[in-house]
Order: sequence, then structure tokens, then C-alpha cells
Amino acid sequence: MATSLARAPASRPLRKTSLPGVTLTEGLHPAGTSLPWHFHDGASICLVLDGAFVEYSRGAAIDCRPSSLKFTPAGERHWNRFHVTDVHGLLIEIDVERHASIAPFAETLSRSCHFQRGPELLLAQRLYAEFRSADTAASLAVEGLLLELLALVARDHGNPGRNGAPAWAVRAYELLESDYAASLPLSRIAREVGVHPATLARGFRRAYGCTVGEMQRQLRLDFAARQLGRTDLPLATIAQQAGFFDQSHFTNTFRRRYGMPPLRYRRARRLRG
Repeated sequence: MATSLARAPASRPLRKTSLPGVTLTEGLHPAGTSLPWHFHDGASICLVLDGAFVEYSRGAAIDCRPSSLKFTPAGERHWNRFHVTDVHGLLIEIDVERHASIAPFAETLSRSCHFQRGPELLLAQRLYAEFRSADTAASLAVEGLLLELLALVARDHGNPGRNGAPAWAVRAYELLESDYAASLPLSRIAREVGVHPATLARGFRRAYGCTVGEMQRQLRLDFAARQLGRTDLPLATIAQQAGFFDQSHFTNTFRRRYGMPPLRYRRARRLRG
């Protein structure tokens, strides 16, 4: 539950689900609004689905972009400014009482974290897909994925390789991000960043928790999801722009990632409008 320290403009809730000790709310914050200083009684997790905003907390500003994930501890004061576009997101609030039942991961919930890439986002997006599916197994799937996400973040904090990625690994990620539609052989990326391909393969996984190929696929799917939500382009065009072999390959890969085919995902995104 969020507690405001000032009167806040009403956001638009789109869908809400409650599990034991956990509330998930999909919502929309209109462009040009802000959420004044407030805090959540329990720890919260925010997945940005579309749009971008700035969060101010502890004297620092965090840019939250599409496909970014943010953990906020219980009671931490923060202020959100939705200054550019409408922001579509999923908020997961974990009751204080539930913290005790997930004691192995309680320390994870006591820290502020912000992810803009990596396996944490893959898990969070799978969780969102289950949240949207609303079938009889969705609640169990969501709870399992939430615990898996907390375990992954807890492991990351104990692994200095993930948090202190070498410069060449960061450069490799930047190459993928700047041209995710291109077919970049591992050897070429390794040559560009100045390491042996075997070093790149091992070190990239250690730094980001996934292979170079898995990261490229994630970036392509993130782009495709944004295009589905913002444009009326045919699936074949989006598949080509994102770098997939053909529409069939794109559709199958998208379904495995989001739990639904692209056209169904597009309709679901449009329903919030």
C-alpha cells in the first residue's frame, strides 16, 4: 500500500490481482503529471512496460525507461515525474507481513536496485505475461516467478562479477544495443572489444547472467514489443526491423518470451487505451 506525503493525481489502474501478501497492479500514469513524495508500507517492484519517467530518492535521480526494473525498500520516500509520455507499468507491492515468510530473500527487499538489462528483466517480463494470462494456473506461476526473481537478485548482489562488469563486457553490450538487428558473429564482437571469443562468451555470461545470443534476442524482442504497442506495422515488417529470420520465427520466439502471440499482445496493449 502506498502512503502519500502530499495529494497525488490519480493514476489509471488497468488490472489488479492479489496473492497472499502480494498485490500486483498494472496502471497508466498520464504524461505531464507527477506523483509527489510518498512511500510504500512494504517493499515494491516496478516494471516499466512503456514510456519513461524520473524518480527522485535519497538525493539522486533515476531514469526509468521501457523494460527497466526497479526495487524500492519499504518506507523509502520517493517522488515520480512523468514528464514526457504516458507511462504504462506493473507495480508489485509485498506486504510487510510477507517479508518474514520469504526470509532468505528479505535482504534483497531492503535494498534499492535498478536494472535496465539482463536476466532479471526476462523473469519480470515472464511474470507480467502470466499476470496478463489470467488462467487458473496464473497465480501459482506469478508467485513462483516472483520468488525466482528475488532469488536471482539476491544472487546478483553476492556476485561482484555481475555488478562490476569489465569495460569490454559493457562495450559488447553497447554494440548489441546499438545494432541488435544485425547478425554479429561472436568473433566480430570479440575483435571489436579486444578479447578472445572464449573470454567474451564466459565473461559476458558472468557479467549479465545470459549469453551474448540471449541478450541479442532480448533486445530484439524489447524493440518488437514497443513497435506492437505504438504502431500498426504488419508483423512481417516488425520482424524484419528487429532482425528475425522471418515472421514465423519472430512469432514463435515472441510467444515463448511473453506467453502469447504478437497480435494478442498488441490487442492487450490497445485495451488499456
